[in-house]
Amino acid sequence: MSREYPKVWGKFERNVEGKALAFVIEDVPEEMWDSAVEFMLGNYIEEDVWWSTAGTAQDQEAIQEYRVLWQSIIKQKMSLACFLIGENDEKTLVGVNMCMLQEKDQFVEHKPPKTKAGLLSLRMFAEAMKVNAIYDKYNVASYLMGAGLSTAPKYRRLGISVELLKCRMMLAKAIDQTVTGGIFTSIAAQKAAEKAGMECLYETSYKDFGVQCEIDFNTDTEYLKIFGKRIE
Repeated sequence: MSREYPKVWGKFERNVEGKALAFVIEDVPEEMWDSAVEFMLGNYIEEDVWWSTAGTAQDQEAIQEYRVLWQSIIKQKMSLACFLIGENDEKTLVGVNMCMLQEKDQFVEHKPPKTKAGLLSLRMFAEAMKVNAIYDKYNVASYLMGAGLSTAPKYRRLGISVELLKCRMMLAKAIDQTVTGGIFTSIAAQKAAEKAGMECLYETSYKDFGVQCEIDFNTDTEYLKIFGKRIE
């Protein structure tokens, strides 16, 4: 499977306080791999329902475990970045959507975690991945799965996550995948998925999911949801 890489997938503008801001979404270029991983290791692991519950951000060893995992994912060249275009075409990273190819009955290749936070996160993921809603709904054996979606706090409420998800659909088509989807853990991500035209295929309350995982979720998000989208 060969394709243009890195490729620009979309451009958009937003008016903020009377000023037009220009953004571009493209494949994470190789020279930005480390920066994108560190971006995800910032606000995302502190705010995301799963990782905050697991206490990942407070454990440096757990953070390193996720650094290694995301480094392996980003090398698949299926992740997207959103940049703010400044003066002299200077780019500032403001959003990342980590993505990977997910095949039925296959678990992401990873170095087994040893930390408490890592083991808790793995338990959550393993339980959620038992749900075959995407495969069953679309009758596929693989799809482009999201492995983390985050935007910089300063640039939230501008629809950046929605634009990233829309570009992910184009990326899926480019790598011969007819479906994209994944686990959406927070209410903000779930709203972005809906706005991007994805459909909710499965939901369970965090109370019930917590019983399933033997974990007490401390979150204002009521449901864990799985969204999918067939690429026309």
